[in-house]
Amino acid sequence: MSEERDISGILEILDDDYARAILEATRQKQMSAKELSEVCDMSVSTVSRRVNTLLEYDLLIERTHIDPDGHHYSEYEAQLDRVDVRLLESGFDVRIELREDAADRFTRIWDNMRNE
Repeated sequence: MSEERDISGILEILDDDYARAILEATRQKQMSAKELSEVCDMSVSTVSRRVNTLLEYDLLIERTHIDPDGHHYSEYEAQLDRVDVRLLESGFDVRIELREDAADRFTRIWDNMRNE
């Protein structure tokens, strides 16, 4: 997704009970689609549809793991940290904050220092 996020699309996703359940479940722990299906009490196909949408909007990240036998599987982790919605005289101000891992945070800080 581009830097200019589709705010109405994100708010529509957050209005979905299943998408919110997936984000809540993956906030502290990476989970596979099968685990999400069990924890969130939804079918694997429902999990897959919601996961694809959450990935499209960068609200979830996918990590692929390879077993010693060569099989691979994906686990998902919530990337959404915060949504702030403010009502202004000229409309709404919506800010979406995503979680950063240490490497991304370091790169951002380094780039900011070099550009100053």
